[in-house]
Amino acid sequence: MKFCDIIKNEKNIQIIKGMIKSGKLPGAFIFEGAPGSGKSSMADILAMAAVCQDYAYKSEYGEPCGVCEACRKAGAKIHPDIITAESESDSALSFHIDKVREIIDGLYLSPNESDKKIYIIKNMQNMTPQGQNALLKSIEEPPHFVIFIITVNSCDLILETVKSRAVRFTMDYISETEIRNYIEKNNPGFGDNEIAYAAKFANGSIGAALDMLQNRSASQSGSSYGDLIYGILSENPDKLSLYQNMASKGFERLNKTELLNFYSALQNAVRDILIAKIFTRDLDNPGNVPFLYFNNYNKSGGKDTEKINKLLNLYSAKKIIDLSGKIHKFKSDLDYNINARLNLISFLSDI
Repeated sequence: MKFCDIIKNEKNIQIIKGMIKSGKLPGAFIFEGAPGSGKSSMADILAMAAVCQDYAYKSEYGEPCGVCEACRKAGAKIHPDIITAESESDSALSFHIDKVREIIDGLYLSPNESDKKIYIIKNMQNMTPQGQNALLKSIEEPPHFVIFIITVNSCDLILETVKSRAVRFTMDYISETEIRNYIEKNNPGFGDNEIAYAAKFANGSIGAALDMLQNRSASQSGSSYGDLIYGILSENPDKLSLYQNMASKGFERLNKTELLNFYSALQNAVRDILIAKIFTRDLDNPGNVPFLYFNNYNKSGGKDTEKINKLLNLYSAKKIIDLSGKIHKFKSDLDYNINARLNLISFLSDI
């Protein structure tokens, strides 16, 4: 893999290539972005470049050659001088201090094959504050041959003292159209409707879109969300029935990415109600109305027509904004909650 395989992020890549060409890499990097945004791929390419043995190629092109023995080992995840540390699960505080102590204990041991030793610390938002504090001095003053590469969903979720000691790169947001184009080009075999649903509910993440396509039909995912979303938005929702419906669909086994996709679909539906209020005069010509979720609306009786007309009468602009704020809050809380199931139960209790 090379930097050309990363979607967008041209400015970030240009800066990193300049560092590689100079042969002077900082002791710590942070790549910040949503799950599936490409931050792990950036970390892997940078690590490969750090151990690449073709110095002439690196100094000319600013990236790993991809063919030397070190690059092949890095690509196969077997290079002894690239050490990856991550949490045992996707839950908050699941990256324990014991793993940090293992890093610190081996920090001053010389590299085995390269002149650099790389520590890739994935999903640092899951690391306990004690672990972050224990790692702080090592990040601040690493041995001359050590480079830390940290990935995190958001730098707001790690200690200020940690993020201030690293060079920080924020991954670019990827639009729905860009996600569709990427999947169509690089992952043939999926239907147009499947790709469209996946791109819409991916929340700017190619990784999330690919997960949806690989784990289930995205069109089926969209339709299974449909009755749940309308049930949540309807007047006086039966919360117990909603949860039982979700449980019957396997929602009690949700992971964070899946629940984020569900919240994104719900946000799109709420946004469509607000858009419909703004564009009321254009509903006679629904092609002029930029719906995201209720995209089967048309005056002559599309399947979403009756639903959105009922919701228009039910929701004031203030009520829409309040609900949108709650959805945003529970999406953000996923980075802190123990598991997705508790987050979903709390959300249903609060609406």
